Amino acid sequence: MFVFAGMVAIVIDVSWYWVNSLRVQRAADAAALAGVVKLPADPTSAYALARAEAKKNGYDSTAPGITVTPQQFPATTGRRLNVTVSAPVNTFFMRIFGMPQIQATRTARAEFVLPVPMGSPENYYGVFGMTRGLTNTATTTTITPMTGNSGWVLPGANHIPTPPGPPAVWTASSGNLTNAVTSNDNVYARTTVNASSHDWSTFSLNGALGANDTLTAITGLEVRLSDAYFSASGCTGRVRVLLSWNSGAAWTTTVTETPNLGTNSSSGDYTLGSTSNMTAWGAHAWVPADISNLNFRLRLTGTKSGGGCAAATQLRVDMLEVRLHYNFNRATTTTTTTTLPDQLLQGPGTGCVVGAAGCFNADGAALNPRGFWATMNSQGSANVNGDAHQPYYDTVGGATNPMHDPNTYYNYAFEMPAGSTNGSIYLYDPVFCTTNINRGVGDRWFSGAGDAVSSFYRVYDTQGTIYDAGDDGAPVADSGSMFRNMSFSDTTMGGAAGGTTCQNTTDSAYGDARDYHNRWYLLASGLTGGPVGRTYRIHTNSTDPINATAQIGTDAENSFAIYGSATGGTPRVYGLGAMQAFTPLSASGSPVSSEFYLAQLDAVHAGKTVEISLWDPGDTNPLNAQLQILAPNSGGWSAVPVNYTAARGTTNANAAACDSLSGNNVMSITTNVGATAGTFNGCWLTILAQIPSGYTAAQNGWWKIRYTMNGSGTSNDVTTWKVNIRGNPVHLVIP
Repeated sequence: MFVFAGMVAIVIDVSWYWVNSLRVQRAADAAALAGVVKLPADPTSAYALARAEAKKNGYDSTAPGITVTPQQFPATTGRRLNVTVSAPVNTFFMRIFGMPQIQATRTARAEFVLPVPMGSPENYYGVFGMTRGLTNTATTTTITPMTGNSGWVLPGANHIPTPPGPPAVWTASSGNLTNAVTSNDNVYARTTVNASSHDWSTFSLNGALGANDTLTAITGLEVRLSDAYFSASGCTGRVRVLLSWNSGAAWTTTVTETPNLGTNSSSGDYTLGSTSNMTAWGAHAWVPADISNLNFRLRLTGTKSGGGCAAATQLRVDMLEVRLHYNFNRATTTTTTTTLPDQLLQGPGTGCVVGAAGCFNADGAALNPRGFWATMNSQGSANVNGDAHQPYYDTVGGATNPMHDPNTYYNYAFEMPAGSTNGSIYLYDPVFCTTNINRGVGDRWFSGAGDAVSSFYRVYDTQGTIYDAGDDGAPVADSGSMFRNMSFSDTTMGGAAGGTTCQNTTDSAYGDARDYHNRWYLLASGLTGGPVGRTYRIHTNSTDPINATAQIGTDAENSFAIYGSATGGTPRVYGLGAMQAFTPLSASGSPVSSEFYLAQLDAVHAGKTVEISLWDPGDTNPLNAQLQILAPNSGGWSAVPVNYTAARGTTNANAAACDSLSGNNVMSITTNVGATAGTFNGCWLTILAQIPSGYTAAQNGWWKIRYTMNGSGTSNDVTTWKVNIRGNPVHLVIP
């Protein structure tokens, strides 16, 4: 019985230890999974989260005998977190033999698989390379000093000033006083009152100037009275002329008047003033503003004298005219459109701010060509045009697209190193301006030319949780309405007729979105990397956030590029989870290869399977095309065997019958044969490639995709790309 009791005691203590060691293991597992999401950028937070999770499960590292030890693996760069939890387990019977406790120690390893960087190993994304068919419209203005005159002009209105102005003692022989002096037609302005005055205005003295003329100086002014005379003999008198430059508040003081008038209208024509000397009207220094319709007035004061002047004798004036002489500048505008040579796209340079010269005229270094432009289809497109998630339709105006998800797609990462500051994000040609598909970035309407196109660009701080957009908060930068409802076309670059012109100019001539046609736009500035680095998310879409259905009638495609800069480190810009690319392709009758960066796979993924999902790839009509996946090695890149399947993803009648297409261990996949819509038109092509167990991530881990084409002519392809490492993003790794 003693031996049997001892054996039972041992079984009880061992079982109790085993149960508690399982609890320790589960706590270590939970701690590793909780903390690893902060790797690789923020190990300090990862360790704190791991310890907090262990504490929730009953293992407080500050308690006696308990230790929780998290460690990044590999140290400083890894995406795996090792967590070791050690805690004492009390015994029941073994304490009789001096063993009151047994220490239980367990280790867990968790891995965080970040979204695979796609499309670019540099600080820019979507740079095709040669910008082809660019034009530059320059406007030159020449200023020519000239002289001229208004010609003889009549007043347009008469004024009866309030006191202390002259009394209203002038009348008209027919109609009103304005008509009485508008033509030489025997309809008179007249008065019988001695020393009577009246004012006229609205002469439109600058009416002879053209739209491009600017009045610079007043050099002379003449006043002409026609048929000024007395109605009866035996009366003498004159007409005095005064001028005002401020609506009658002040008048010229120099006496300017006719000679004594006669009694015959045929001899009553008088011209006063000078063609070249304003001092004839007094000392006032006349300026162009003085002769405006608002400011300029003319006053006639009539006097009659002599013993023979009867009270009823009329002073008559049939027509009043003014002629102004002046200097002016004539602006002659010449617009010249120049076709520029094909050239590598240049970065935006330094000191670029919205509206500044650096944003309009690229002055940075030439950027390496990468073979495609970033792009997005408008909401009203069909998904068979190559964009899986922006289009609202399977078929324009018909069945809707079940993959339509503008809130999720598309995102691009702007990754700033630790300690970096002054982060800026630029967009090249973010405006929609239709051109020939092989010129500029190749914006185009598919249908409904002239419909308004909207593009929206927003920048968010991911808060270190790239998979969770829910904690990103409000945008830290937003293009707002800048690129909303664009109906622009550049016919100098082969754009469709219709819409408002958006030709390149040498400056910010338009004052709206068109100023960024084939130029850089500063989307965000002042971003920081913080102590551990920071990743910002650039979200692009074509669905109006104010009106979710405003764009479903617009069928178009807007292409652009993204560039990032910072102080204290070089940032990275890449596709995040998914991306859409527009690829202008060409061939000349012999096989031609086009290679693009596909995705960056770290060495930690050795032995895993990479899954590549391509929507509507390789529509290269009229070119034949073969697709290959290239893995990096010490000497460059080489094609690897892949397995593939295809599935039709749209009800569009133009989609290919691809559901039965598949292949195992093949080195290439045919995507187009001659003048066809494409082997995978409207289909998802899923490609699986095995990452070798000895994979070392040569070429910095960047894999490529290659099109090999032959045939005659040029082509293009729009494709949605997704790349994932098979498996859960956060998972335990079995030692």
